[in-house]
Amino acid sequence: MADWRNIGNWHWKEKNCFEWAKQHLDKELVGTAVSADGFSAEVSSVDSVTGDVELNIRKGRLIAIYDVEVKLSWKAARGEEDTLTGRITIPEVAHDTDAYVYDISASNQERAKLPLKDFVRQKLTPEITKKLGGFTEELKRANGSAMYIPDNGSGASTPSASAASASDVKEERADDREEDTGAKSSSGAEVAKAAPAGFSTVAINTSAEFVCSASDLYAALTDPQRVSAWTRAEAVIQATQGSAFKLFKGHIEGKFTKLVPGKSIEQTWRVATWPAGHYSTVKMELEQLSSSTRLALKQTGVPLSEESATKANWDRYYWNSIKGTFG
Repeated sequence: MADWRNIGNWHWKEKNCFEWAKQHLDKELVGTAVSADGFSAEVSSVDSVTGDVELNIRKGRLIAIYDVEVKLSWKAARGEEDTLTGRITIPEVAHDTDAYVYDISASNQERAKLPLKDFVRQKLTPEITKKLGGFTEELKRANGSAMYIPDNGSGASTPSASAASASDVKEERADDREEDTGAKSSSGAEVAKAAPAGFSTVAINTSAEFVCSASDLYAALTDPQRVSAWTRAEAVIQATQGSAFKLFKGHIEGKFTKLVPGKSIEQTWRVATWPAGHYSTVKMELEQLSSSTRLALKQTGVPLSEESATKANWDRYYWNSIKGTFG
């Protein structure tokens, strides 16, 4: 029997992540620096973080809700003797906005110091914005696994999307879900039975075409240097059957289960924010065409709540990034 407290992670559950957020922002923002044209500036400290940060789960879906005010100290210099310090207040870092307002003050208001303050506004704040841009995903990755309540291992399954909870799922996702288990949604996804961990999963299918040979595309997906290039981070990966891989600073991980160079790639695959220990299965088929290669992907075992994001992120972070990097 699944844990009766929150079967299938259906009911609202919340976790206060404020202390984690304070530590995370301090770690991420302090030391953020930029230099150009003889100027330099950096964040020297996070002075205060106030507000609320919560992670919630409802109907198997992780929901980040936060709204905090952040105050920073900065220092800037032009050469060795012309220096300036000050503070930055960001009144609202929130889950529903990425348009941050930066209130910047300086310790010295003399006209001669204005270029230093302007440099902070024009060059340092965009770097801070980049750091804040990953906050939601980091919040989910660091705290999400603890939010799921797994099956207690007795062997009884949690109702799938086609059983007792089907009407609720259909009402919430009527635009892209058929009621019967195994039916296809309008996006081409198949609804699967609930996974042993007590949540429903789906299968997704997607494809893309690349103007390159099948062998080059295979290398782009398995060679450490090429993968590091399009993921924009060091990739831990080896084209060896049975070897584990980690991409995007550990946000994606899995293991190669079958490799046929230039033809196909099979692997286990998971996102760090998924329930602990849960992996999907991914199979990529490469088809050499006359002047391009078609990649067809089928992925099974994707958590129901992650279907849309997973399918979109194959396009955004894999296919589009590979095309943007290698042409």
